Formats: sequence, C-alpha cells, structure tokens
Amino acid sequence: MLLKALKSNHAYHYFLIPFIAVAIWFRSFMYPALYSFYPGENMMILYQPVNYLLGSSPLASHITALIFVILLAFLILKLNVQYAFIRSRTFLPPSLFVLITSGMADLRAMHPVYPAALFLILAIDRIFNTYDKESIHSNAFDSGVFLAIGSLFYFNLVFFFPLLWFSFIILRPNVNWREYILTSLGFSLPWLAALSFYVITDRTDELIQIINANFTSHQVFLKGNLPMQIYVGFLVLLTFLGSFFLITQYDEKKISSRRYFKAFFWIFLISVILIIVNPAVSEEIIIILAIPLTYLISNYLIFMKRQVWGEVFLYMLAAGVIALQFAGHFPKFFGYL
Repeated sequence: MLLKALKSNHAYHYFLIPFIAVAIWFRSFMYPALYSFYPGENMMILYQPVNYLLGSSPLASHITALIFVILLAFLILKLNVQYAFIRSRTFLPPSLFVLITSGMADLRAMHPVYPAALFLILAIDRIFNTYDKESIHSNAFDSGVFLAIGSLFYFNLVFFFPLLWFSFIILRPNVNWREYILTSLGFSLPWLAALSFYVITDRTDELIQIINANFTSHQVFLKGNLPMQIYVGFLVLLTFLGSFFLITQYDEKKISSRRYFKAFFWIFLISVILIIVNPAVSEEIIIILAIPLTYLISNYLIFMKRQVWGEVFLYMLAAGVIALQFAGHFPKFFGYL
C-alpha cells in the first residue's frame, strides 16, 4: 500500500524520493517552458544572475527547479529527524512535499520562491535550535540573515519577518530584548548591502519599480482553472482534517512538539494572509505553504486510527498530481464528448 510504503523508515527512500520527483516531472522535461513572470518578479537582486543564466534555457530551468524540490524535501526530512515534532521516524513528509509541489505544473520551471524556501527552512532550523538553550544570540542573528537573503530572491518573504519574533516567543517565553535586536540586525544587514549596491550603481528607481510590481501585479491562478481549483480544494480539505486531528491529540504531544507546530502555524497564517491581501502573490506561495502542510498532513495520515482512509487520501492526492500533468488536454477531451 502507498501510505505504508512512504511512511516507513528505510534507506531506499533516499533513492525513492528523487525517483518519484523525476517520474512526476518527466512529462515537463519533454515539453519544457519557462515560467511566465510578471514584470519585476524575477528581478530581485540575488535572483537576477540565476534568471540571466537560465532565462534562455527552459530545460535548464526545469532541471534546476527539480534539484531544488529534491533538496527542500530532504531538508524537510532533516528537520523532523532533528526536532522530532512528528514522533515517528518516517519519510512521509518529504514524499508529501514532492507530491504537493509537483501539482503546480508552471512551477516545474525555476522560480525565485525555490531559493527563498531554502533560506526559510534554514531560518526555521536556527529558530528551532533555540529550544531549551540558554544562549541564542547567534541563532537569533542567523535566522534574520537567512530570511533576509531569501527575500532578496523572492520579495514577499520579507513579510515573514514577524515569524522570527513570534517563534522565539513561542519556543522561549523568556526571550531577552537582545534577541529581538539581533534578529532585526541580522535581517537588516543583507538589505542594507543590497540598498547600498542600488545606490552606488544609481539603480534606485529600478528597485522601487521591482518592489512596486510585487504589490500591484494581479495574479489569479485559480480563476477559470477547474483542475487546479479541485486540487487546491483537496489540499484545503486535508489541511482542515489534519488541523482538527492535531487539536484532538494536542494534549498528548510533548511540549516541544506543540511549540514547533505553533511556529509552523505562523508560516501557514502569513502565507494565507499574503494570498488574500497581495494581488501579486500567486501559485508560488504554495511552495512555502507546503512546508508546514507536509508535517500537518503527515501527522494526520500516520496516526489516524483507520489507516484505510489514509491510503485513500494519499492515492487521491497522487492521482490528482498525475491528472494535472494532462490538465491542458481536458478542454479538448471534453470537446469530443
């Protein structure tokens, strides 16, 4: 059974996860296409060199995006192994991450959100590492630096800055004011360096235009896209079921696990708020949403009493991802009926 195989803890998963990713993405490599950016979306200072190198090669763009998805999946595995917020040695979270993100056909091409998600996970790692530690000065500074670097790839990551403070409060009720200062300082330095570059090269107008585009562009990826609406609706259903299940078992969780899940909630909440209030935010935010959702849904599927439903849900998710590979052919198919 699929769930039983993916939630197990065997060394072959280190090969299985990349294999699943390549298998799902295979059709994209046959018909590669660059991501359709809105003006300024691919022009943040750290993403410009990447865009320059990959912008003329759809195949290279797809390969790079796939490498990032696999790398992010293993970082997600590392977090759970290191902090054990899911009390089970399982490979289900990275497998779910690959499945969820692979449902976004357009995002099989390189996008700034991939390196941004990488640095967000590094920031989360530094935050979680503060639990039960006396001195967290370096962790506070590093988390700010990592988040800022990520936002210099993908601008909307700047709105996750409150996550740093809220997470420290959740994990360490007695946070010293120095931690707030160091976090802010760590976040400010990469941006000050970037601003200095734009000023020195007399390109401040370009930066203003890029930031403005990240607020004013309108991206409605669900409108008129029935297959994607069904897929996102199913993810919402799994999120609701996983959240309700977590609440019912909340008292059984260790204190550390409760606090880690609270921190993940802030990633989820900020992402949802961005979808609602920022018209420039589109399907790429699902890459970031997938980070907390993989743990939430994995916790639900692993510990639910009737495992047969877990199998059904996982098969439905896999079927949806596969179906989305051919979503562009659905209108033609229905036209023949």
